[in-house]
Amino acid sequence: MLEFIYRKIKNSLRKLDMKIERAKYGYIDKLPKDIEYFDGGLYDVVYESSCKWPHNVALQYFDTEITYKEMIKKTNKVAAALKAIGAKKGDRITVCMPNTPEAIYMFYAINEIGAVANMVHPLSSEKEIEDYLIKSHSKIMLCIDLAYARTEPILKNTDVEKVVVVSATRSMDFLVRAIYKLTKGRKNHIKKSQLVLTWDKFLSKANKFVGNPHARVNAKDDAVIMYSGGTTGKPKGIILSNLNFNAQALGAKYLVPELFKSNFSFMAFLPNFHAFGFGCCIHMPLYFGARTFLIPQFNPKKFKKYITKYKVSILVGVPTVFDYLTKIKFRKDALKNVKYVVSGGDVISMANKEKINDFLKAHGSKAIIENGYGLTEASGGFIFSPRSVAEESDVIGYPLPDNEVIILDLKTKKEANLGDDGEILVRGLSVMKGYLDNPKETEKAFITIKNKKYLRTGDIGYIDGRGVVHFRSRLKRMIISNGYNIYPATIEEVTLKCESVSACAAVGHEDKLRGEKIVVFAVLKEGASERSTRKELNAIYKKYLAKYETPREIRFLPELPKTKLAKIDIKALEEL
Repeated sequence: MLEFIYRKIKNSLRKLDMKIERAKYGYIDKLPKDIEYFDGGLYDVVYESSCKWPHNVALQYFDTEITYKEMIKKTNKVAAALKAIGAKKGDRITVCMPNTPEAIYMFYAINEIGAVANMVHPLSSEKEIEDYLIKSHSKIMLCIDLAYARTEPILKNTDVEKVVVVSATRSMDFLVRAIYKLTKGRKNHIKKSQLVLTWDKFLSKANKFVGNPHARVNAKDDAVIMYSGGTTGKPKGIILSNLNFNAQALGAKYLVPELFKSNFSFMAFLPNFHAFGFGCCIHMPLYFGARTFLIPQFNPKKFKKYITKYKVSILVGVPTVFDYLTKIKFRKDALKNVKYVVSGGDVISMANKEKINDFLKAHGSKAIIENGYGLTEASGGFIFSPRSVAEESDVIGYPLPDNEVIILDLKTKKEANLGDDGEILVRGLSVMKGYLDNPKETEKAFITIKNKKYLRTGDIGYIDGRGVVHFRSRLKRMIISNGYNIYPATIEEVTLKCESVSACAAVGHEDKLRGEKIVVFAVLKEGASERSTRKELNAIYKKYLAKYETPREIRFLPELPKTKLAKIDIKALEEL
């Protein structure tokens, strides 16, 4: 009886605490003016979490649970191993991994020793991996075994001295690992050499390091390099600092405090090599002592099991994932553990939002879709919508504390009036340090208004009288498929490597499963055949493009439609 009363009082106090927090910080005009941000690294802040919540589960990898205490211990060992193989403060170390515990240990270990994590998509093409390694001057690389076949041939062209190769099953139970080795694992033959280390061999190097691998880092030091198309659509490395991600996490806590409880569980199926995925699904929960459930590859067929079996509290994803959710058959109360749902990465229509909200309610969840907005150049997310405005049309929300958003009038190049459409601009703690070794493009990414320097987002929106930001459309031409940003300029450049193609254009067409699919329209040179050209193009795409960038359709036209200004009429192609 006494235990029942104690739990009742504790639960009531928790609810009261939440109401007080929301009343204090839930609206933009009530946010504190002077927030004290963490003056250290990403590792340092997670280390503090391990001191506050040592026995909380930090990482869940299917049925494997890793506490904060265990995670820090393993991260420290990885840091020592890195030092033992020659890693130094300021080095750029490449991580080419899906969401696995080893990727997380490596990421925070890189930060612990004061190095910079160069995050690469494991499905990148051979040429892309080569470019990323060369641009970052990486000497050490962590690589998933599935990507090693594409990595091994190009290593001779890079500065890489050591490659640590690991399987996605490394932290799974013995039976799963054994089955994988007998089936898929046999295809991933890794040649033994002085260059390559297995994960276990790499960890054994830690015993040879004497001393403390930890290096003192500052908030504004380089922490991460992530890749995006930038404002011109050409891939560039984006340098983000410790402060970028730490300020994002703390700012989100003030703006939407109800999301961050140490007993909550986040599902991390958005990839760690995307700023939105890393910042919102990995670093934020680890900042506040919550659990992050790592999923190396999103599997629609297992989505139902993941949510129900592992009692996920917070779902952060892209609209296509939530649309898929509504097609799954759940029992009536199956989603009762889902407290909050955050959507980002693409626009979600009002009709779709209402459909998803109704589905959540019908299956026991009190959550509604709350939007997030950002871009890699602004740490993945700098605008969030509290529940108070989340159900309104085209709302993306309020900027995080210490970030200022204004709207640029595209005609006058001055700040637009409230309610008027224009380009969304941002300045503040979320904004990148710049593009990697590219001062010219860095300068082009910014614009000065009233002696203040703002990052141009390339997106159109407006701000209403409450300070709420609304999204209209993308200014830059970009295809979003399965939540990935895909740049037509890249697809077109690769398509023109085919000698039979004289002109081309890549566009996005609506696709129920992916959101958008990539369609290439090509004009053949005289005498070329469609059949042989299609075969040649598919071979070129396989070599130069990642799987998610590969066009789903190739269409041949006698000529590309043109506008009155003699430019390719992209809108006309999008409607074909």
